[in-house]
Amino acid sequence: MNRRGYIVCVDDEPAVLEALRQQLEETFSETHDVATASSAEEGLGIIRNIQESGELVELVITDYLMPGIKGDEFIIEVNKHYPDIMKILLTGQAGLDATINALNHGGLNRYIEKPWNKDSLRRDIETLIGLFRENLHNQYLLNNLDKRISEFSG
Repeated sequence: MNRRGYIVCVDDEPAVLEALRQQLEETFSETHDVATASSAEEGLGIIRNIQESGELVELVITDYLMPGIKGDEFIIEVNKHYPDIMKILLTGQAGLDATINALNHGGLNRYIEKPWNKDSLRRDIETLIGLFRENLHNQYLLNNLDKRISEFSG
């Protein structure tokens, strides 16, 4: 798959967003665009716009403690509309209840505490992007198989 994907980062701290953006662009700029949002509401709008344009958001990285919608609720909302997107909660503030909420209801893929380890985060992202793309390819194969079965039996 040669198509570019998107990684969306959501955090209300500009310094954290900038550090994440720089780190991700350093590592993933050949395959992904990085979009940032300073609130969950803005993040949902960015994801919606990207998906509606025919592009794919492959991964969302979000903080927990933000004004308005908290990170676990944001993850649940993303999962409700875009269940295939991989989701990382990157925070120093989330309690056990919020993390369990994101796991049980939002399909959370990783919980990472701030400050994060750059190499560990990179490996987690590579793994999750690989899973996303594998799932996408498998869905393509299943759709193709369904089409061939219906042509054969029809």
